[in-house]
Amino acid sequence: MNVNPLTAGAGGSWLASITATLTDAAYAVALRHGVSGSWIDLQLELWRVLTEAVESGGSPPAGCLDEFDA
Repeated sequence: MNVNPLTAGAGGSWLASITATLTDAAYAVALRHGVSGSWIDLQLELWRVLTEAVESGGSPPAGCLDEFDA
């Protein structure tokens, strides 16, 4: 039986934890690079994209955050 460590255990709490950590780090980098726009929209988009990437075991799609110009 194959077990996915990203979704195994306490209702995916590991997934939420790693995504939150990645979102915080990515947001700090975005701010250092002068990203403009709504901070909440940026945080939510980072969360969505990073959750998809972690769940799929891949990278976020190219250009997924292009609407937030530096």
